[in-house]
Amino acid sequence: MLPKKRVQIALEGGKPDRVPFLLECDSDYMARAVGREPWEYTHADSLEQAQIHEAFYQRHPSDLWKCWGGPSRSRLNRRQIIRDDNGIFYLDIETGQRFVVDRRGDLLDEKGRPIGAGQTWLALKGYPRPVETEDDILEFLGPVPPPDYWIEDGFLSNLEYLLPRYGQTHFLMFPLNTIFADVLDLFGGYQEGLIALHTKPELVHKALESIVEWKISRLRAGASLHAPGAWMIEYTAGADTISAKAYREFVFPYEQKVIQEAHHLGLKVYLWYLGYVTPLAPDIGRLGVDALFPEQGRKGYPVDIVELRRQLGDKICLIGFNNEQDLIQGNREALSDEIERQIQGAGRNGAFIMGTTIVTEEVAPETMDYYIETVQRLGQYKPA
Repeated sequence: MLPKKRVQIALEGGKPDRVPFLLECDSDYMARAVGREPWEYTHADSLEQAQIHEAFYQRHPSDLWKCWGGPSRSRLNRRQIIRDDNGIFYLDIETGQRFVVDRRGDLLDEKGRPIGAGQTWLALKGYPRPVETEDDILEFLGPVPPPDYWIEDGFLSNLEYLLPRYGQTHFLMFPLNTIFADVLDLFGGYQEGLIALHTKPELVHKALESIVEWKISRLRAGASLHAPGAWMIEYTAGADTISAKAYREFVFPYEQKVIQEAHHLGLKVYLWYLGYVTPLAPDIGRLGVDALFPEQGRKGYPVDIVELRRQLGDKICLIGFNNEQDLIQGNREALSDEIERQIQGAGRNGAFIMGTTIVTEEVAPETMDYYIETVQRLGQYKPA
């Protein structure tokens, strides 16, 4: 069975020939796995970044390929990367400023300090001040771009490169990223944004409505390229951060609107939920997502994919994960035991994809090879 078909069946609640695999990683691991330095990914042009994606998935076979957002072409035109005997440098062509590029791709000033260090918060787009009026929302976000914007400026360049080459065999997805964390950024960052939920609720709703329209524009762009799906992320909306009441007011309706539009466009959607998702499971079950991808508990709260299966039933696809330290330390026995437990407890009737935690360069590629081989071996379904 082709990987694309395998994922499609699982996302629709069925049982393919074996459990599909999804490799979730950071860019440092993607670079390392193909013999590159992290900075090379961060500062690559559109073609080079897409080719790193390609080499990575050839190195680590995955049924579901995540095509990350590509570099902005307008930004690429404003900079130059210089490599000489003294190191790697980022030149801002417009201002003439030159910065050191460190191994991970961060920019350093002449004293070796990270650019932006010392700020109490730095929002996604560096908003100059928190939102106070509806005019601020329009000023900071700008008008909702047409779908072509995401293609012309390069955000979907990885998808554009990989889809014609691998889209018939593998299930390729593009990113929608987060809704709720975006609005927190808009209102001044994590703490200030949470306060705004109580002090400026009507304004927060207005901002969420605008952010949703941006996500829908991106959905339409991906659909126009004939991608089969997209993924959403939430990482500040778990029960460890906000109340169930706040989730239902400020997160649920906006995620649901995006999901409904995705389905209208024929796209599958999985929700990657970072945080304490278990108490919110009944609500997430009503969202309409095709799959839920939780992560391991990070702050003492339990997240168990088998318990989520019990709560959500057999129809929604669930995506499993490993213990991060087991992967970093190369504890193969623990990894194998947990893969088997999750497949048997949450995936024995299908509707299951085996994923990972966020894999970083601390993980040896050989350990990931073992992990993938184990998923393929333990994930075989017997013919009915």
